[in-house]
Formats: sequence, structure tokens, C-alpha cells
Amino acid sequence: MDLHKIADKSKSIPPREKVNLNEIVTKKYPINPYELLGETKFGKPRLIPESEVGSPIQEFFRDGTVFITGGTGFMGKTLTEKLLRSCPHLRRIILLVRPKKGKKSCERLEELFNDALFSRLKTEVPHFRDKVSVVDGDVAVPNLGLSVSDRTLLTDTVTVLFHGAATVRFDENIKTAISINILGVQAMLKLAREMKCLKSFVHVSTAFSQCPHSEINETFYPPPYDYDALTRLIMSSQDGDDNLEELTRLIIGKWPNTYTFTKALAEDVIQRESEGLPVVMFRPSIIVSTYKEPVRGWIDNPYGPVGLMVGVGTGVLHSILNIFLITTQTTHLLS
Repeated sequence: MDLHKIADKSKSIPPREKVNLNEIVTKKYPINPYELLGETKFGKPRLIPESEVGSPIQEFFRDGTVFITGGTGFMGKTLTEKLLRSCPHLRRIILLVRPKKGKKSCERLEELFNDALFSRLKTEVPHFRDKVSVVDGDVAVPNLGLSVSDRTLLTDTVTVLFHGAATVRFDENIKTAISINILGVQAMLKLAREMKCLKSFVHVSTAFSQCPHSEINETFYPPPYDYDALTRLIMSSQDGDDNLEELTRLIIGKWPNTYTFTKALAEDVIQRESEGLPVVMFRPSIIVSTYKEPVRGWIDNPYGPVGLMVGVGTGVLHSILNIFLITTQTTHLLS
């Protein structure tokens, strides 16, 4: 508090000194934040005997096969790493990956493990790669784009399914958002019903799917529309992009974008079409960097508050406009 008092008494703020980057980035101090944090030395590999009993969570995954969609995204990568490092008796992880930018799904999988996120895993579980495989697929196409043989593999072996694939673009075209975030969920539920050994189906939603509500509880909420009727309306529309954008603004109503809107409808898909399945729905909120594991401070994107911190830290961003505060004060004055 004393420091704040001193600051308040100061009559002027001295100009900020220029930072000479050449004095920070030297041969003695390389630009590797993980080295600076001491995050390049990990534990030694340890062979876990089959007879060793782990925690209830570890035992749940024993001899299991986990199928993950969205495995190349931020949450998918952290989930894959955690399972491989922490569940020694896990039999297998299968990732649904689509070819992208001229690269095959198997090539994208190999690139995935080059990420610094997997540094600890490579040291402590050096043979982890033997447990990971990939199937070609795309949640945006009919039947998930799976081949007959891959679909049979999944239905015969998968015990736990994590469905995290989604389009998270706020300005996504409504047709694309419906194809991935609604029709994709329906296709995953259909696949899950064919799985002979399924113990759990985890659907990753978002806390912002119900953002029009001031308080969100762990329950299902009435959807803004019947998703079947809306899907037929939008997907059969012959309107041009301009007309479709106007229609989209009218349809989403209180939802700020097509992402949160279609995720709200996807929750209704889960509620109505998952009867008899062991379903869990997870609503994560804003996601930032890792805290302590597998490495401190890891993140692979500049979105949300991370982008804000990068802007402030680099000196690009000097002020932040509080729209909520201005809007609230204006409303109060007008009333």
C-alpha cells in the first residue's frame, strides 16, 4: 500500500527507457524459454510392471483403447500427452486426423510429436509412439469420412471416446459450423452406438454455449431452435453469402457468433440422441497455457487472454478499452 501512496504523490511519470534487445539475447542466454525455466530436464524412464495397481483413473484406462477427435488441437494434444504419460497400462490411442494442406494424416501425426509439449513424454516414456495410431477421417463429411476397415477397427476395440473436434472460429460460415458442430456430433453418436466395448463417451462443449444466461449450472438448457429443422433450413438454402450472413444474424439472436450458437444446439443433440450411452459433457471456459505439467507455460496459440498478454509484454498494446464498463455506465446515465 505504501508503494501505491508514493506512486500517487508523483507529479510526473518519467519516459520509458528503450530496451536494447541485444543486451538480453546473447550467446550466454539463448532464446529458449524452457531452458530458462529449467524445463529441459525430466525424470528417467521407468518400466511399470503389469501387476502394479495404479489410481482409480489409471485403472479405468487399463487395457483400454481411446479414440480422440480434435487430437491435433490444443486440448487434444494435452489430453493425448497426459494419457500416454500417466496411464502406463493404456493399450492404445487412436486419433482421427484429416489430410490438410497437402499433408497426409500420418505426416501430420509425426509433426504433432515434434511439439515441445511432448518433451517430457519422450524422455520418461520413450516407447510411447508404439501406442499411438491414426485413422483418416473428417467430422465435416458423411460417416466421418471413415473407411470400412477403420470403422470396424473403432467399433471393435474402442473403450473410451473423446469428441473434441469442432470449428472454433467465431466468424465461421453457418453451414460449415452446422456441418462440423452439429452433424459431426450426430455422426459420432451413431458411431458410438456401434462400439461393442464403449465405457465412456466424452463430448467437449464450451461454457460459452449458454452465454445468454447470467449463470450457468451443470444442466441442459432449452435450445434456441430445433436443430433438425434448422439444419434442413440452412443446409438446403440457395441464398448467396450476403443473404446467408443476414439470415445468420437473425437466427443466432442473443448468441454472439455461430460457434457458441451451434455448440448450444450440439448440447441438445447430446441430450436427445445419447439415451443409453455412457455420456459425459464437458464445458471448458477460456483456456490458457499449462501451469506445471508437462512443461510450464506451454501454449500453441495467441488467442484470448494470451494474445492480450503478448501484446502488453511486447509493448505493442498500451491501453485496453473496457467495453462492458463503458456500456454499463452509458446505460445508467441514459436511464
